[in-house]
Amino acid sequence: GSAIMEQERLMEEGRSDEQPHIEDQKTWCDRCIVCLGPRYVIHLTDFERDAVWHMRRHVVNNPKPDDADLQKQVLLLWNTAFPDQKLEMFEKGQRWKKLGFQGTDPSTDVRTGSWPLEQLVALATHHPIEFRRMVQEASDPSSFYLFAISCFNVSHMLVLFFDLHTFASVSPIGKVARASKRQLRNLARLVVRECQANDVDVSANICKLVLNEVFMELLGVVHRDWMLLSQAGAKTSLIDFPKALRKGYDVNSSFWERPCDSLGDLKMS
Repeated sequence: GSAIMEQERLMEEGRSDEQPHIEDQKTWCDRCIVCLGPRYVIHLTDFERDAVWHMRRHVVNNPKPDDADLQKQVLLLWNTAFPDQKLEMFEKGQRWKKLGFQGTDPSTDVRTGSWPLEQLVALATHHPIEFRRMVQEASDPSSFYLFAISCFNVSHMLVLFFDLHTFASVSPIGKVARASKRQLRNLARLVVRECQANDVDVSANICKLVLNEVFMELLGVVHRDWMLLSQAGAKTSLIDFPKALRKGYDVNSSFWERPCDSLGDLKMS
């Protein structure tokens, strides 16, 4: 029954079963239900499991977009960041480094599928003022960091923390713990509550909405921490940037220890 279904799901996702998904793991609380009582045992409801499944199956693991779509997306990023230097057509060039890409062709930096770029585009679309400010601050020599690349790292760090990838990957801050079942449940619960508030079934659109707002909050934490590090007087370089990413990881991990009732309550700083 359920064991066979889980095996089929792992095969479909291209995973081996050496480490079950967070929602399927047995914690010590689960094993001590007799002595602790049911209120200490953390289970995801069917709706919450459906939310996790949607995030994993329909949101974060889509392949890299084709060239035309990718170029359209990076043009939107450029035109939002630099409205007085608008481009009509995509061209390779040094300009893309101003957005924090590593080279002259942004497509070479899109390596883990479409989701990190999709999150960056959502940030530019829904929070253009904050996006523009962060791009400007990240390109200032006194607080320089690779903005686009760092956004991709924040997105990737989030996906790995919540165990949403269907392929093996390494966090940009190295070997760190993934979410507990409680933390994953609190994220899934927020997705379900947003679906209920919008009177819709669990959908990829609501999953994206929630994950994009989580990304925006976490990026804000990382960006502010780097600004503080850069202005603290001590000489900093890009070698120090993982400290800001680690700060983001810790703040995100602490935040999800407790339920979050709505997107309006999603404040990490």
